[in-house]
Formats: sequence, C-alpha cells, structure tokens
Amino acid sequence: MKRFTLVLIVFGCAAFASLRYYQNQLRELENNVEGLHEKLPAEFDSFVKWSASIRPLYEKKRPPEPGDWLEKYPEGGQTFAQYVAFRGKQPVQAEVSTIYVQPFGEFDATQEKIVAQTADFMQRYFGLPVKLLPAQPTGEIPPEFHRIRNRTEQVEANWIMRHRLLPEMPADAVAMIGLVTCDLWEGNFNWVYGFASIGDRVGVWSLHRNGDPHASESARQLCLIRTLKTAVHETGHILGIHHCIAYECCMNGTKSQEENDRKPIEFCPECLPKICWACQTNPADRSQQLGEFAKSVGMKKEARFWNTKYERLHP
Repeated sequence: MKRFTLVLIVFGCAAFASLRYYQNQLRELENNVEGLHEKLPAEFDSFVKWSASIRPLYEKKRPPEPGDWLEKYPEGGQTFAQYVAFRGKQPVQAEVSTIYVQPFGEFDATQEKIVAQTADFMQRYFGLPVKLLPAQPTGEIPPEFHRIRNRTEQVEANWIMRHRLLPEMPADAVAMIGLVTCDLWEGNFNWVYGFASIGDRVGVWSLHRNGDPHASESARQLCLIRTLKTAVHETGHILGIHHCIAYECCMNGTKSQEENDRKPIEFCPECLPKICWACQTNPADRSQQLGEFAKSVGMKKEARFWNTKYERLHP
C-alpha cells in the first residue's frame, strides 16, 4: 500500500511539474508573440498585420489532458520570429519548389482517390506544385526494419526515408513524401502516423491508423481528414516548423487518435505566417483555394472557416 501511494505521489508530482513547465513556456511564447513586431525587420510588417487580423478566429492551446503529447513531452514552441531566424532564408526557391508524393505498395481505388485528394490539398495548402508519382513496390525490407507487432505488419519509417526516398530525390524537390498502407514505427515509438527529417527534406506517413475508408461514407471522410492532417503536419516539419504550443493548431504534437482528432486541420496565426513566408504564398488566395477544396469534398465546417478567413484577409 505504501509503495502504491508513493507511486501516486511521484506520478502526481511529475504531472504537476509537466503542467507548470507547459504553462511557463506558453507564457513566454505569448510574450514573444506580443513583441513580434519588435523582433522582425520592417519587411515582415505585413505578416504581423494579417496574422493579427485572423487571430480572433483561433483558440489558444488548452492545457494538456492526461496522456496528451505535451503532458508527456513538454516543448518550448516556436514563434514566427524564431522560425525566420532558424531558417535564415526561405527554403523554397525557384530551383527547389516542388513537393513530391511517392506511394509505396498496393492501393485500391478508394485509397487512390484519398491519395489524389491529399496531393490536391497539399498544393493548395502550401501554394507549391505537388507531383503525385506512380506507386512503387516497397521492395525487399531487411528483417531488422520489418516486424509484426500485435498481429500488425510494421515497417520502420526511417528505413523508407533513407533507402527508398533519398536515393530517388529529384533535384527540384523541396520535400519528398512517402505514403504507405502498412503501419509505421520509429525508434522508441511503438507506432507513428508519420515521420519526417528537416535536414534531408523527406518524410513518410501511413494510412493504416486513419480508419477503414470502405466502411461508410462518413468513415471515408474521416480517413481523408486524418490523412490530410498528417500530410501537412509532416510537410510542415520538413519545412522546419516545430510543434506548436500557442494555439489549437495542426502543428500540435499528438500521442493518440483521440488527441489527433481534436486538433484542427489548419495552421494557427503563429504557424501560418511560417508557411506563407517559406513558400511565398498569398494567405488570402490560399484561404480561397482551401475553401473551394473543402466544399468539393464535403468538409462543411472547414469550408466555412476558410471562407471566413478569406473575408478577413481579402483586401
């Protein structure tokens, strides 16, 4: 009984320390956001101005619930000013400006449609050309990078990036993403939705944990939204964007399907300027394009949100 009580006390202290760390980091980040205009050259004034105009549309990041990403992995966040300083220069240039999506394995007609819609969405989201490549076989996977866990086939994410994506990286690729239907694991994580490398500009994500798109129309819709979230989240990492702790944002880290479903599909007013600066994308045009996409695939709530944002951003 004493040992059980001690465990509870230790767990409670750790949870309290994690929450206190998160609160302190969030307070510091908010202070940075408030002083953003003082930390950037005048050429960034327009970013600060339009970001402020859409800020009321977003919800500040809620304290993490037990088992959430931030409760387990407290992080410091990243302001727009910090991102600009971190990158040094825009990662997208005339000669390096295309996102490539490379499927591996077999995809049925329903899955192929989700992949095609994801490529379309990414093109609108980042304002960059996206090339969807023909599916390739995964190839022979060394035993140490392939396993069966809980009756589920898994492939190590880093193996796909290192041995299938990097050797085929086109010269004009700002990012190259692998897409698979099998489950993924990486390092100490028993499974991951996706994984990315900033330095190598490659990433991989899986449809496996996004639900059965064949079960019903609502299940297909849910699978699509989950796939879109992973696609832009991992591409954001490739562009150098860290996990967000300032707002409810697609760049929030997630540790479960429940937490992943809670987060929005859009980037927040602190992370969106990072995309628009990095990819040289007009925020109003982007919102209009995304609103049209959301309407075409039946994402009614997201369509209303992007249309409202377009009205705020359109001169």
